[in-house]
Amino acid sequence: MLIALAVSALLIAAWWLTSHVGTPRPTQWIAMAAGWLVLAVAMRLSVRIRRPVLWLVAVALAAVMALMRVLGGRFDVALKPPYRHTRISPWWEFAVDWIIATAVICVLLEYLSRPRPVCSQPLTRRRRIGWWVGATVLMLLAWAPYLLAFWPGIVVRDSWSSIRIGTGMQALNNHHPIAFSLLVGLCMRIGGSFTAGTAVFSLLQGFLFAAGLAVCLVWLRHRGGRWPAILGLVWLALDPSVAMWSISMQKDTLFSLVMTLMMVLLAEAGLRGWSWLVRPWPLAGFLAGLVGLSFTRNNGTYIAAFLVAAISLFLIPRLLRPLRCGWRWWAVPLSAAVVMVAVLGIQGPGYRRAGVVPSNFVESAGLPLQQLAWANRYGTLTADQQATLRNLMPLERMRQDYNPTLSDNIKFDPKGFDNAWLNHHRREFMTTWAEAFPANRAGYGLAWFALAGRYLDPGSVFLRVDPGTKRGSGTIVIHDRDRLDSVTGGSVRADQLLSAARTVARNPWTGVTYRMPLVIWSAILAMCSALLARRPRGSLAFLPMVGMVLTLLIAAPLTEYRYVAAGHVGLPFLLMALWAGAHDEEEDADARR
Repeated sequence: MLIALAVSALLIAAWWLTSHVGTPRPTQWIAMAAGWLVLAVAMRLSVRIRRPVLWLVAVALAAVMALMRVLGGRFDVALKPPYRHTRISPWWEFAVDWIIATAVICVLLEYLSRPRPVCSQPLTRRRRIGWWVGATVLMLLAWAPYLLAFWPGIVVRDSWSSIRIGTGMQALNNHHPIAFSLLVGLCMRIGGSFTAGTAVFSLLQGFLFAAGLAVCLVWLRHRGGRWPAILGLVWLALDPSVAMWSISMQKDTLFSLVMTLMMVLLAEAGLRGWSWLVRPWPLAGFLAGLVGLSFTRNNGTYIAAFLVAAISLFLIPRLLRPLRCGWRWWAVPLSAAVVMVAVLGIQGPGYRRAGVVPSNFVESAGLPLQQLAWANRYGTLTADQQATLRNLMPLERMRQDYNPTLSDNIKFDPKGFDNAWLNHHRREFMTTWAEAFPANRAGYGLAWFALAGRYLDPGSVFLRVDPGTKRGSGTIVIHDRDRLDSVTGGSVRADQLLSAARTVARNPWTGVTYRMPLVIWSAILAMCSALLARRPRGSLAFLPMVGMVLTLLIAAPLTEYRYVAAGHVGLPFLLMALWAGAHDEEEDADARR
């Protein structure tokens, strides 16, 4: 233990010297002392682990985590280019972080992969209904002050286009999910005006959000017990961001709900075994979840495809059995494949026949555009490559518009960007992007991290508490009013709730639940631990989160909290799934045969 304490002290000191300037503040001394003790324990425990595969996984994951943290520590959007330089090589910093992360991850994987009992408590039908109704009502009551404060609801920037599409003021297009825009339009027609329609939408979405999360809480009550369910209910009811999301007119709210329901369904499949997933109702729920993911957000189709591929891969040993024993397992991949083909048929030929205007190609090529914009500003481009970019917009204007954390400044430039040319010259654009890569390898990597890679930086904090805007868009006018101020006689106002939401999000303790990279890494580690324990179905609950992050790392428009907020909304259930990932009860019946 003395050796572990000494080595840990050297690593902590090296970590500070390679990534910080100046001496630590008093609070930082305390944090470093705590980190020193934790690291010493981790190193002492890790040397006892004799599992080569676990070590290989830990080393690989630690390398990715260390690289992301080093890049995140040097990233500064105010700089041009947005990465600071220090007197110490980043490779030294990477090496120190890699060693530290390897020891910690190794111990976590070993601990999480150990068998753990799940203390399930059977619930009668009456009790399940009672919990569902009670949780739904309590959440709605707790969220009601936010609806009153931001009456008739929170309308964000993307809401205006959904309103225009849903009400026929703008041609149908799939820049935002068609189903969501049609739902918004239906609420506007029911309300009879934009203000009343927004209120109808807020009430409907709030109820769906509460009712769906209540289903998950009933599952938590069954699998975790009374107190975990009560704590989960209290957290969901009192968390300001969850309350504000319930009345925000944006696609991410319903998408987060579908993601959470899929996490819970797959967690239950992990507990009950593969045979449960092929039963009619669970299979129907899984297929409905695939449809829900595909139509609540545009990257949802890719997440659904990832789920189908991953689950089919896990089922291969059963799919290859003789027909007399294994035919039923084909129900999952075959039915899922049929659903995905139907989804693609609707979103492809179906949308075209309905007159849906496809979104511009730039929506799928935001990352390549961002990387070429980096090369145009900081890197090297040949004359031919510059000529191709010049078809999109003047190169000097592209340099002025360039924002390392956001591609919208370029692709939505009303004066410069030529979407029509890009839509008709996709191959030429992508060829130029590929040809520019060899001369801009580092720049492409740095541009990717600035735009999307920070989802994997464990030190990243990205949160935006958005109260929306009622300024109107063209002929759309929404009259907002702080009704909470009137109801409470001025003792509680909307600005006070907004201030409380920001305080909760930024507080060192409560703000941990908003540090989405930590949630993402927890899901990755939990999934890997279940696989290392040779219980692949224990990783099922984390597949939606992992699939979502993979799609964002490839095509994120920017690094923002709302794109991964499903991890925040579903956190109580992810924690339960993490505990249950290496369960040792309710093993599959055919696994015992």
